[in-house]
Amino acid sequence: MSLRKFGVLGFSLLFVGLGFPKSYFYAGHRQEQKPVEYEVAVTVKLIQVYVTDKKGKPVRDLTKEDFIVTDSGRPVKLSEFEKHLLEVAAEKIAPPPPKEKEQVVTTPIPPPEALSRKFFLFFDFAFNNQRGVRKSKEAALHFIDTEVKPDDEVGLISYSMLNGLAIHEFLTTDHRKVREAVKALSVGRIAGRAGDIEEEYWRQATEGQPRSPFYVSEEIAPLLAKKSPIFNWRRQESKNLSENFILKLTALARSLRYIPGQKHLILFSTGIANSLIYGNQAGNPQDEGLKTDATGAVLSSSDPTVARAKFDTGDYILRTLNEDMLKEITAANCTVFAFDTREAALVPSLFTYDEQTFEENRRDLFYDQGIHQTATDQMKDNKITGQYSLRRLSVTSGGKYYSNIEKYKENLDQVQDMTGSYYVLGYYITEQWDGRYHPIKVEVKRKGCEVRAQMGYFNPKPYAEYSDLEKQLQLFDLTLSEKPIFQTPLALPINTLSYAAGEETRLQVLSRIPRQVMEKFSGKRAEFIALLFDAKENLVDLQRREADLANFRSGDVLYASGTALAPGSYRCRLVLRDMETGTSALGSTRVNVARKAFVGLSLHSPLLLIPDGNVAYLEAATGKKKVMTEWNEFYGYNRAQYSPIAGEVPKGTAKLFVAVPCSIVGLVQPEIVMTAYLVNSASGERIPLAGSILDRAQKEGGEAQFLELLLNNLPPGKYTLYLHAEAAGTKYVSYAKTNLTIK
Repeated sequence: MSLRKFGVLGFSLLFVGLGFPKSYFYAGHRQEQKPVEYEVAVTVKLIQVYVTDKKGKPVRDLTKEDFIVTDSGRPVKLSEFEKHLLEVAAEKIAPPPPKEKEQVVTTPIPPPEALSRKFFLFFDFAFNNQRGVRKSKEAALHFIDTEVKPDDEVGLISYSMLNGLAIHEFLTTDHRKVREAVKALSVGRIAGRAGDIEEEYWRQATEGQPRSPFYVSEEIAPLLAKKSPIFNWRRQESKNLSENFILKLTALARSLRYIPGQKHLILFSTGIANSLIYGNQAGNPQDEGLKTDATGAVLSSSDPTVARAKFDTGDYILRTLNEDMLKEITAANCTVFAFDTREAALVPSLFTYDEQTFEENRRDLFYDQGIHQTATDQMKDNKITGQYSLRRLSVTSGGKYYSNIEKYKENLDQVQDMTGSYYVLGYYITEQWDGRYHPIKVEVKRKGCEVRAQMGYFNPKPYAEYSDLEKQLQLFDLTLSEKPIFQTPLALPINTLSYAAGEETRLQVLSRIPRQVMEKFSGKRAEFIALLFDAKENLVDLQRREADLANFRSGDVLYASGTALAPGSYRCRLVLRDMETGTSALGSTRVNVARKAFVGLSLHSPLLLIPDGNVAYLEAATGKKKVMTEWNEFYGYNRAQYSPIAGEVPKGTAKLFVAVPCSIVGLVQPEIVMTAYLVNSASGERIPLAGSILDRAQKEGGEAQFLELLLNNLPPGKYTLYLHAEAAGTKYVSYAKTNLTIK
């Protein structure tokens, strides 16, 4: 699914008392000469379609005229058509211009962005085994190294009994990050025993009972009496684990509804045993045999130690939840390719079952079935394994089930073939924020073709109706994606300061949020999240602060977040999110933290200021209060008279003020001579700047200078400001630079 807003159709409509924000509707004036007009947002709906022949091979020569699409039962006219062929350049057919109606006024229509393939590698630790997970990691790394294309988006998800659902990497084209995350997955996290318990539970019905009390020891008799209740309790525990897994997968599917396009889940799991959900039967109810206790007394058939045939009609709750999960996965346009890891855990010996049951005194010549019991029955009876649940999950979603993880190379090649060639179809829809589901049906006129496409899509819905997981995914999307999917965030101006204080090098992230942006946030509370990533895109610092927005709507807000860092290159990302409406703003930049000089003169990052003290300061929450406040003391400016610039300098600004700290190591306090100039980013022209030093503040290990620079009606554009410092009477010089944009 994809929604691409391309314009606004103007109509006039009164929504008296409906409580819609004014930005959603335009209230025009009705005139007798013109028809009634409404303002409705129109988007292009993009859907991915996979077409194969009867042999499962992709059909690559279809045209737009070969497709028939209905939305909510109504035929639609395709305006967009693209082919994406494996190892073949995508062939795009430009959409025809929309026909204008007499009462419709349209704005220019930018072309919709192409949909790329989206894969989630899903590791299930709850229903799995160590050998299976090891083989799954091999398969996932092989997939990243050999099958994934440069423009494919890949994410990594896991589920465990202890940690629940975890998103290790959101969708990204940085496949190296995903690869490192897969390698870091710990095999020791596996806690699933449900499959073993279910197998043991049903094996009781076929093992039989001893015909003579002579062979039942006093040690074994109590165990026989306790065995059935213990396994009943353990089996209920397995059902609880299964219910949690189904609920989490359902919540994930609902959250993935709003990510455009088809999503492919490559699931590594042994699956939930079918008998837990849909029931099973085992044993022979007509031949119970003579049942005795350890003393030889005949037992009543109602005694719990009597191993009778087992009949289980299934669990109604699990069955209902599982059916709901299948519907949500298909509605979210998720295709599941299930890799059964059960085979990777099989012990090579054919006599393992015999060895275990004989050694544990659970089966011998004197049992009613004795050695004639088939040792491999349980491995062949897939009703008590997860094969059926995995197969049904795959088939229902349009994917495929692979029974043997050992053959992952051949099977992943098939996944590549099935997902590598597809068509993108698009048509116009009106955008409505009601969360309503629209069923889609895609057919191909050519006979012998099988079509796999999303079964429908959901309209966007208000943020207040998001689940916790949906809100979490939106946050992942904002913080990690280069192009956020859930919404287009507002732009946040962002600036960074790098400086050395004492023995540490520190980085300060600043954002001056204009009043016009703050007014977009209508909720009561908002969260500020500052993230720092190193050169390898590893998260090295995260600071979060909640704030009452009522205190910050009267003017600009200066948000500051600081931390101590090792020298190196970093990427900074700042997210502002309304906790009630979901409205978001995003800023991002890159910075280099230099090493502290051992001797001589060093200039630190300059801080640009304007004469405006009407700014509300909001510091990040951190355990190191000193790091929070020291940057202001280090730069030494008067907050009542000046405030930092983090973004564009207003046009017509005649004077620019700069606070620049200097470190002096191994020198007697020298006089520092400062010069400044600009370089036009477009032309490369060097522009000298006249100015003066307004103040010098002596600091431990150096000083901070406060400069006034004359811009002389500098024309709008992008510049780089260079500050050059020289310690008079010495050979030591240093320089610092920062970007400067004039509106």
